[in-house]
This record gives sequence, structure tokens and C-alpha cells, in this order.
Amino acid sequence: MRTGYINGKVHTMRKEDEVLDGFVVENGRFIHCGSREEVEACTAGGDLVDLGGACVLPGMTDAHLHLYAYARNRLKLNLKGCGSKKELLERIQAKVQETPKGEWIVGAGFDHEVFSDGHILPNRWELDSVCPDNPLIITRYCLHISCANSLALQAGGVGPGFAADVEGTVEFAENGEPNGVLRDKAASDVLALVPDKLADLSGKMDALAGAMEDLAAVGVTAVHPVCAVDYDLPEYMEAYQGLHDDGRLTCRVFLGVDSLPGCGIRTGLGDNMLKYGFYKLFMDGNMGGRTAYLSAPYADKPDTCGIPNYEDQEILNEKVKRAYDLGIQVGAHCIGDMGAEMFITACEKCVEGKRTEGKRTFRMIHGSLLRKDLLDRIEKLPMALDVQPMFLATDIHWCEDRFGHERSEYLWCWRKLIDRGILLTASSDSPCETFNPMYGVFAAVTRQGLDFYPEGGWFPENKITVYEALRMYTWNPAYAAFEEKERGSIEAGKLADFVIMDRDPFHTEPQKIKDIGVQATYLGGIEIFHR
Repeated sequence: MRTGYINGKVHTMRKEDEVLDGFVVENGRFIHCGSREEVEACTAGGDLVDLGGACVLPGMTDAHLHLYAYARNRLKLNLKGCGSKKELLERIQAKVQETPKGEWIVGAGFDHEVFSDGHILPNRWELDSVCPDNPLIITRYCLHISCANSLALQAGGVGPGFAADVEGTVEFAENGEPNGVLRDKAASDVLALVPDKLADLSGKMDALAGAMEDLAAVGVTAVHPVCAVDYDLPEYMEAYQGLHDDGRLTCRVFLGVDSLPGCGIRTGLGDNMLKYGFYKLFMDGNMGGRTAYLSAPYADKPDTCGIPNYEDQEILNEKVKRAYDLGIQVGAHCIGDMGAEMFITACEKCVEGKRTEGKRTFRMIHGSLLRKDLLDRIEKLPMALDVQPMFLATDIHWCEDRFGHERSEYLWCWRKLIDRGILLTASSDSPCETFNPMYGVFAAVTRQGLDFYPEGGWFPENKITVYEALRMYTWNPAYAAFEEKERGSIEAGKLADFVIMDRDPFHTEPQKIKDIGVQATYLGGIEIFHR
């Protein structure tokens, strides 16, 4: 059965300013896009839906997130929005009152950089004061820093002299005792002890199905989730496959994994609902914990340049080359400019002397702090950057203190990248940030925090347009995943993934774009969300 949609403002995202009246859907695909008269003629007796002048966009993609971590976090103590350490401790205390003694308490989502009573992480003794009888571990929204109380540290064997090879990521008090702050892999021994409430496959499937309902509610119809086992960020292909088999997969998945597959598997194996995506590497840590690897010391902590995950460039070169030779796309987490430089160097070694036009061989994930010379080198590579606009909105009050004014010109420098023709895809790194694309578009267009600071935008010369921001959520990630012929825009022959918005972002005041909502979301022509 054909269904025609008319009387809309259909932004095809195929090119700027292309706005059509409607389209026709049959067997999960757009078969015609054009004027009302054309749509009515093509529908030929099928159903006709009047869009009532609503804005329609292609289904949107989150090009980098940890979907299972988000699904799992829905079961944890929510610490997002804590404006002070006092409020954080009060939320934990309230949770303790409803939790049996001895049972683990796990929380997530706080950001100490916004605490009004000091930008200091909670230590074990502060956590003990409100949670003395339950092992407790809470994770910062960035996923790179955890704070544990004494019972949790004891359970994980974290004591004086713990793990000499990772002492740099464990904080110690003056008395030689761990103070409870664990960075990156140092938290692994503690997190591994937390009972898994989603231990069986059916539990994982149900959790992911619930997470996908949340995605549909904000217009996201495709995701590029990433498995990072060493950082307690697993993904489960078997769970996605089970949902697909049961007809419950309501989001297209292009999965990144932190280990190389066997059996000759290459990027793109699968169908238009579920595919193997890419090989994921980590170059460094994050800005909040000052573990992002920099070429010069932190402005607010000049005794460190951060922590590289690869001290030997040759080892990294070999890892990237091995995936490249297997026909596998390589993505790498790079927050600091030196972490980015190491990955760029490894990629250059792979393609040296080879034709790379039109290829999408590498993905730099985050690419937060760069330099002009690095932009020159990226421009010559078959590389896309998976960026997170909401990182700017969240970190804007303190990031310049980390790097100084001069370097900050190349922090989240999206305008500079786009002007060089470098492909950008947008994402949330959820559960770090909200995966509502309208929040990301707001941040990319205004370069402001949710409190609209600073007036006029932070380094406003790096603002981008609404069209450019929406392309980062539609056509660009489809191209980065070799799927531009199947999705990413509204045009005949492509999968009928589309979103009906309650306002048109092209005709909305920039500061109000984040308030735009979704009326309905369609995947392959089937409605998966309706407000």
C-alpha cells in the first residue's frame, strides 16, 4: 500500500534550501518526492496524510554513543543536574534510605565542574559519611572518572600501593590511602564487582528496547554505538540481533567494537538494520580529568600534559594498519591535540602513496582540541570527525581555564573544519550528554551553554549554520557509514526514515532550537513514535 504525505515543509537535506511539499512511501522506501499534485497522482488511491504544514526532516543519526551504557544507566541513581556536592550527597543519602545494607549502590551523571560549593570531586570519606554500610561507586557524566566509598574500594582491593602500573589514574591522600577517585581503567576492578541486573540476554534486549524508545522520541532512527569493554562500556551484538530477529529493533545500528573481528568480517557486514561498523581505539582520556593527551601542559595544571594510551607510536601504527589491511574502518577517541596527532600519524602511514578520494577509511572520534597543522593533515586524509556539540555547551564555563585562550581557538573548531571540506558527523557520546539532536544543533549554531553563556557565543567565528548542523545528524553520518545511497536524506529510492517536528529549526530563533520537539518518528515508513 502506498501512502502519500502532503502539505508539509519537507527539508530533504539533499542540498540547502530544497524544501518540498510531500512524498510517497511504499514498502519502506520513498518512491517519489515533490509537489502536492505529484504526490497525489503517485499515491493512486492509497492513503493520503495531510501534514498540516509541519516541518519534516530525515531520520536523524547519533554517530557516537554508548547505547547499552545509557540503557543500563536508566536503572542507576541519576546524579545529572546536581548543582553542588551537597546536593549530590543528599541524593545518595536518599537512595541509601531505601536500599538494604550491604547492597551495591551505583550512580552516574554528575559533573563536579558545575558544583557551586567548589569544583572538587567527592572523596571516599565524604561518600562514607552518607553511605557507610553499602558499597558505592558513582561515575562522572564523561564516563572517565569514578568515585568510590571505602566499602567499594575494599571490595575491589584498592588500597595503598594498588596497581602500580596505573597509579597515575588513582588518587591518593597524604596518608598514602586511595582517596576514592579512580580515573579510566583504574575503576575496572571495582565496577566488575557490581551485580549485573541485566545479566541474561533477555534483560539486555529489554533494556536496549527501552533505550530505543527514548531515541525515537527525539527523532533518532540510526545510531553508531561503540563497545569499549576496558572502560566498562560494553555493547552486545547478540542483543541487537535478538531484537532484530523478534522485530523489536526500532533503530538502525552500525556497531563499533574495541577488538578486531575474526572470520574475514569487514565493515558493512549485515543488513540495513544492523551492521558491523568499525574498530575502536582510545588515544587518551578526557578534559575533565586532565587525562586528554596534550602537546603542551594544561594551563591550570602545568605539571601534566595528560596521559597517552600509546606511548609507542609504532605499536599504534601496527594496530591501525592491521585493521586497514583487513578492510575495516578505524575510529579513535582523540580528545587532546597530541592524542589526535598520534592517530593522524598512524593513518598517514596506512594511506601513504595510495588514492583516497571518496573513501571513508578513518574516523576521529571527538577531535576536541586540534591545531592548525593538524587540520592541514586531516584535510588530506579519508577521515571524518565524529563531534559532540553538547560538549561545548556543558564545558564552556571552565574549558578555557584548562587550555588558555590561544589554544581554545582550536577547541571544537567546527567552522574551521567545515571550511576545509572535512566531513563532520554529530553525536552525543550518551550517556555523557543528551542524544536529543536539537540540543546539539542549538550548541553548534549558538556556541553557548544552556544558560546562553557567553553572549554572542564562545569563539563565535566557529559557529555553523542550521543546515550544516542538521547535515551532521542526517546525510553526513550516513556517508561516514557508507550508507548515503540508502538514507540520510529524503529522496526517491531511500529508506523512508523521517521525523515530523513541531517547529521548523530553519525558522526558529537559534536560542530556542533546543526546545523544538518531535511529533512523530517513522522508520522504514512505519510510525515508531507519536506524541
